[in-house]
Formats: sequence, structure tokens, C-alpha cells
Amino acid sequence: MIFSMRLSMSSMLIATAAAAFLPLPISFAQSPATAPVTLIEVIATHTAPETEYRYVYLRVFSDGTAEYQPTAPSDAKNTEPAILKKTLTKDDFTLIKSATYEPTLAKVGSKYETKYAIVDSWTEWKIELHRSTQTQTIQVLEFSPGLAKTMKHPYPDALVKLGCALKKTRADVSGESPSLDYACEKLLGAKKPA
Repeated sequence: MIFSMRLSMSSMLIATAAAAFLPLPISFAQSPATAPVTLIEVIATHTAPETEYRYVYLRVFSDGTAEYQPTAPSDAKNTEPAILKKTLTKDDFTLIKSATYEPTLAKVGSKYETKYAIVDSWTEWKIELHRSTQTQTIQVLEFSPGLAKTMKHPYPDALVKLGCALKKTRADVSGESPSLDYACEKLLGAKKPA
């Protein structure tokens, strides 16, 4: 009986030692702990007569990189444009983080509309702010803080700061010319090119 117990224990020790040399199922190169985390994601939906398309307006990661898509399909077949990735400048990354972590942003409403500005086409943003404990979603139809204020429906300051930061960073990353209204120019200290 003692002999069979020793034999059984020996077999278990050999099996345990052999298992230590088996390859691990998870690659350390793809460890979730080192993967960048999404800080903010903005999906835009542009609607016009007879067309509607969605695209990644801006997605910013914790490592200072950003992704975006061109604003329209690039060919007649309406194939989805590729998602492009760039590294943000230190200033743009600081601007986005500052706007994203604004304490009063957590208290803004979930939907804002500038209905009176819409004629025949518009763009709606679905903004997702990824925080450690929750994801906050804010929908903004035709972001225009100056017009919203004129129409007596001003956005909260935290939303203006975020929206203006998104527009500036998107323009810087994509190379598109920024479409900043007066309120954003004033907030960011930006001047429109002559």
C-alpha cells in the first residue's frame, strides 16, 4: 500500500514538472495589461438627402494614439474608408485628456440638439467617454456652441470644451481644415486661416 502511494505521488510530481515546460496559452506580447485603453470614441453619422454614412470621427487611446476615418466613402461603390491611426502631438493629447477628465463633464445631459441649424444635411456625434467605473454616452446633433447659445439653448461649458477639443484634434490628426465656430476659436485661442 505504501509502495502504491509512493508510485502515485511520483507520477503526480513528474506530471506537474512536465506541465511547467508546456507553452502558456497567452502571449505576453498581447497582454491586456499593456494594451492601450480607449479614452474617448466619437462615431459620427452624416445624413443628407438620400445618403447616410457612419464613420469614426475620432478615437483616442491611453498611449496617445488616435484613429479616424475620412468623412465620406472614397469610391463610387461606397466602400467603408479605412481606419487610419496617428500619434497625437503632446498638446493635442493634453487637450483631449483635459476635456475628457473635466469633473463637470460627468454631469452633462445625454443628448443635445441644434435643430434650427439643420437645412438638408447634418452630422450627429455619439461620444463615448470610457472611465474606469463606467462609460458615459453623449449624443450631439450638429455641434455648434455659438449657434446653440444664440438660440437660447447653450451647451454646458464642459461640453463646449470637449466638442471644441474634438474638432481641433480631428483636424490636426486628419489634415482637414478645422471648422471651428467663434465659441471654439475663443476657447482654444485659435484663429481661422485667412
